[in-house]
Order: sequence, then structure tokens, then C-alpha cells
Amino acid sequence: MRFNRFKKRNRAANSAGDTALRRSEEKFRKIFNYSNDAIFVIDPSNDRIIDFNPKASEMLGYAADELCRIGISQIHPDEMPKLMKFSQAVMQTGFGWTDELSCVTKNGSSVPSEISASVIEIDGRNHIITIVRDITERKLAEKAIREREERFSGILESALDSIITIDRDWHIRIFNKAAESIFRCRANEVLDQSLERFLTEGFQKVLAEYMRATEAGTATQRYMWTPDGLTARRASGEEFPIEATISRAQVSGQELYTIILRDIDDRKHAEEELGKLQLENVYLQEEIKAAYNFEEIIGASAAMQGVFRHIEKVAATDATVLISGETGTGKELIARAIHNRSTRREKPLIKVNCAALPGGLIESELFGHEKGAFTGASAQKKGRFELADQATIFLDEVGELPLETQSKLLRVLQEQEFERVGGTRTLRVDARVIAATNRDLEEAVKVGSFRADLFYRLNIFPIALPLLRERKEDIPILTHYFVDKFAHRMGKKVTEVAPKAIDRLKNYSWPGNVRELANIIERAVILCDCETLRAEHLAVSDSLVQVEPGIASLEEIERRHIVRALEQTHGKVGGEDGAAKLLGLNRTTLISRMKKLAISMK
Repeated sequence: MRFNRFKKRNRAANSAGDTALRRSEEKFRKIFNYSNDAIFVIDPSNDRIIDFNPKASEMLGYAADELCRIGISQIHPDEMPKLMKFSQAVMQTGFGWTDELSCVTKNGSSVPSEISASVIEIDGRNHIITIVRDITERKLAEKAIREREERFSGILESALDSIITIDRDWHIRIFNKAAESIFRCRANEVLDQSLERFLTEGFQKVLAEYMRATEAGTATQRYMWTPDGLTARRASGEEFPIEATISRAQVSGQELYTIILRDIDDRKHAEEELGKLQLENVYLQEEIKAAYNFEEIIGASAAMQGVFRHIEKVAATDATVLISGETGTGKELIARAIHNRSTRREKPLIKVNCAALPGGLIESELFGHEKGAFTGASAQKKGRFELADQATIFLDEVGELPLETQSKLLRVLQEQEFERVGGTRTLRVDARVIAATNRDLEEAVKVGSFRADLFYRLNIFPIALPLLRERKEDIPILTHYFVDKFAHRMGKKVTEVAPKAIDRLKNYSWPGNVRELANIIERAVILCDCETLRAEHLAVSDSLVQVEPGIASLEEIERRHIVRALEQTHGKVGGEDGAAKLLGLNRTTLISRMKKLAISMK
């Protein structure tokens, strides 16, 4: 009895074990069948596939009954040595992995594959189970990446400028061929080394400050131009002058900093050797316009870049600005740029040329007048300050204002109120004042022709404009800008400027500044009958072109030029046929220059 009960219990246990085994087999068969990778079970002794999943049949394009009849060598017909080596390694170690084998489909196409394999015992014999993944897309992506890297590497290596990329610890990650040439060392000698060996103290400070600002989020731009006067150090320790830009980029979560650096000495030598080539092509002209055209004010020089920074800083405020500079330096353009970048830009810029109005009318022009205020005042008139309410008023040549008018202007600046000429009602106004002068107002204060308190009130934020002869590096940029402007206006196809023309312009002393340059280029474009503007098209006075040897001082050159103009106009200074008009100057400016240079008005 007890034996029968034991047999029953044993049968029940065996039945439960069989059920668990079947469930386990079903579970693994589902994993096998529904895998996204192809799975093969291979008998290495006879090169046969003894089992496979649906994905294997789908990937190779064989029906299930066909796949059972082919050998594994048929799937890798051109790679048998690699296959044999891989199989032997798997049998010896029990597992293996490769991405160097390709599977051939039924239609003959090749499928790049990633294969992992391991040894499994079936019925007492070793078999190989392989998991095969189609990596066609990955290979294509890798190829695309390689091609991009090759293109990038080609661009990097062909660049004329030194390109160096460092991490936040200053370790060098990229060092192109131009960098090897400039710093006199090989890239493999400096990669992963610190950049500090190539930086002088000033350059280190600039780079460190930029990195601190960008990491703190206080940098206003993603890139910066390094200031003038910086030097770098070659591998030998020799210092050399450079110009450079620094920029930041995040690559794979890492902050990298790129320095594009140019040896200025090398550039000068190259320009001399290539003097017969055209200085600018059309593409570079467009690039220059985009980089250095600030509200139609052209300039890449340090002096003009400083002016641009002043404009950016003061524009958003309501501070009074005093722009000083000789006639033709672009004072009105600066005033307009400040207005256009201010909160008042939707309102007009009201302009008053204080030198162009007779002394008896300037007060009425500025503040308006009531009907009957003076002979000819037949109606009430609003002045320029009333028109500039909530806007900006530009007082050009403010140094020419009579003293009486200066006191009323001071009241407007201090109290924002005034009365019309002949009126008694006090009017209030909210007008931002931008003034300009070509006179030395501090000297005018000393001699009593300009009120000291008004000068101090106007001089809250001074902007001094450089003379053109003080920023001659801007002459090529300005020349191309004016050539494009006038050629477009005249419907002419003048696209280039000959190097000798640029040299002639750079050697001229420019008493009339940018305005004179514009006038000369306009005439040259009229004369030019081809696509290239040449030196012979330029109406530049030979007496003011500086040549070696025996260069005259600028004052002497300017004196000769003014005397020559006076001789041509028979001593007449003002008017349409006067020397001031001929020189492109205001009459008062010319008189001031004549006094400074001791030129008699007789």
C-alpha cells in the first residue's frame, strides 16, 4: 500500500517537472523566434545550420526549408579564412565576437554584420550558437562620419591661419599644419601638452579672462577679437606679433576653446610678395561688409572698433553725447547710429547745423517763436526742440552757437524747459541731445567763446573720431565700400580695385577725411571704363601723396594743400567757388586750420 502511494507521488513529481521543462522550452523558443537579431545554431563538424530563427531567414532572403540545406560557408563565400579563424577561436575559448564578417544573401548582396558566438552542448556534442546583427546603417553612419572628419581635417590642414583647440585645462587637442609652421614644432610634440608655453603674459590674461567670462555666463559674445599689441611665443622662445580670435564650443559635453591665430609679420611679407594680385575679390568684399559695417560706419581698425564699443554702451541711455572730430570724419553717422540703437529710435532724429544758420535765426530755429516776435514772424513756429520731444536732437557744429544762445541751451539741458522767442509760456520737453563739433571746445572755453558750464554739460559722454590718416588700415575697406556704392548707383560694373590704387590712397594724407575719400572714389568710378579701378582714375593731389625719401610732416603737407587751394580760388575761402568747397571742408573749419598753420587770409 505504501509502495503504491510512493509510485503515485513519483508520477506526480515527474509530471510537474515535465510541465516546468516544457514551459521553460516554450519561453526560450519565444525569445529565439522573436529576437530582432538573426540567430543560427551551427554544427561545426559538417558546416551545417541545424536551427535558426525567423529573423535569420528574413535577413538572408532564404525560405526556411532552403536555409536548412545550405552550409555556413555559403553564407560567407568570400571570407572563409576569416570565418575559419573566427570559428576556431570560438571553439577554443568558448565565445567570440567580430564585426569583420559579412553575410551574403540569396540574391548575392552583402550584409555587413556584427556577430557574437558561443559554444553550446547539444546531445553530447559541441555546437556554435551565433547572434548576427545587420549593421548596414551603422556602417553607413560611420562612413559618413569618416567623410565629414576627412573633409574637416582637409579644411583644417589647408587653412592658412593657425588653428589651435584646447580644453578647459589648456591642454592642446587640435594643432593644424599652419600652427606647426608658425610655432616651429610638430603637432605630435605638443598634443595633450599645455598651451601656456606658446603664450606671453598678455595673451594668457586675455585667454583666461575670456574662459572665465564664458564659463560664468557673463560673456556677451561666443567669440572675441584679441586686442591689438598681443604677441605669442614660438617653440624656440621667440616672440612675434599676432592677431587672433577666440571662440568656444561644446563637443560631446566638453567645453573646447578654439584660437585662430595669424602671424602679422608673415602676413606683411606675403602681401609684399603677392602685391600684383588683387587685394579683394567679390566674396571677401561681402564678408568685410558684414563684419565691419556698423550702421553704415565702416571701420576695422582698433580706433573705430573703440568708437563702435562707445556707441553700444551709450546708445541705450539718455546721456548727452559730444562727438568731436574734423570735418568729414562722420560725426552725423555716429549720431544717427546712437539714435537708431536707442529706445527713441521710433521717433525722428532732428538735425540742426548750428554753423549754417545766421546768428539772428539760430535761437528761433532751436526754440521756435511766437507770431510777431520779430519782423517777418507772421505766424507761430515750433522750434526743433519741440519737434524732438520724446526723440533725439542732433546739434552739429555746436561750437558755433552765439553765447546768448548757449545759455538758453544750457537751461534746456539742465531743466528740460524753455520759452519760444517772443513768448512767455514755459514749455517742457524730453529730448535727448547729441552734439558734434570740429572745434577744440576746451580751447574755446579758455578764450571765452564757449561757456564752460555748457561744455561740461555736453561733455558727459565724449566720443572722439579718429582722422582717416590715423586709421589707414581702414582705407581698403572704405574704398571697396564706396566703389560698390557708387558703381551700383551709376549702373556700372566696377568690382575690383588695383593694388597700386590702394597703395596710392594709403599714402595720401586725407585733409578732408572720409568725406574726401568718398568724393575721390565717386569721381574715379565715373572715370573708370572697366571692371578694375586703377591708380590713374584717382584724382589725388601729388603734393599730398607721401613718398620716400624725405617725407614731409603732415602739417607741412596740409599747409601746401590749403595754400594751393587758395591760389586756385584767388584767396576766396567760402562760397560755392571758395577754397573750403574745393577741399570738402566747412568754411569755419578751414579758417580754423589756416589759423593753426599760420596761413594768411589776404
